[in-house]
Amino acid sequence: MIWAVTLVILVLLFILPRQTGTILSVILVGIGIIALIDYLISSQKEKEQELVSVFVSYSPVSCGEESPVLFKVINNSKKMINRVSWNIIAEKKGYSTNLVDYDSFPSYQGEYSAIKHNKNSTPYSIDQSLRPGEIFSACYKVPLIKETPPMQALIWKVINKYSEFQ
Repeated sequence: MIWAVTLVILVLLFILPRQTGTILSVILVGIGIIALIDYLISSQKEKEQELVSVFVSYSPVSCGEESPVLFKVINNSKKMINRVSWNIIAEKKGYSTNLVDYDSFPSYQGEYSAIKHNKNSTPYSIDQSLRPGEIFSACYKVPLIKETPPMQALIWKVINKYSEFQ
């Protein structure tokens, strides 16, 4: 199909070079303006996403032994948040291997969901609305870990964070 459009443009360019050149210029400028607007909107949305922070730490003192993983969600954006979802990884200090057993989420972490999770999913979430500047904290169970290092020896990180704004 694109070859037919190209052929028509080439024929018109030979028959009516001035008019075809003007029309093509207008079309190219229009496409450029649309691409610029799309880029600016995407950039703004990305900046808004970066202004919402989720921190994770192993904190049995703050949360208790049953649910010792502490999450803090901070809304530093200027918009109200309706939902934040994320995932975590756990690495042994000095290593980069993720030790979280995502297959354990449907059974062991039943309160999250019944779907199968992996590193790219977002099993953790809050549905609580957060105003600009507001902080939300919650404690969760520790996901099953593939090895058994001491929990204090693990480095916990948040990945795949996504925020839905009002």
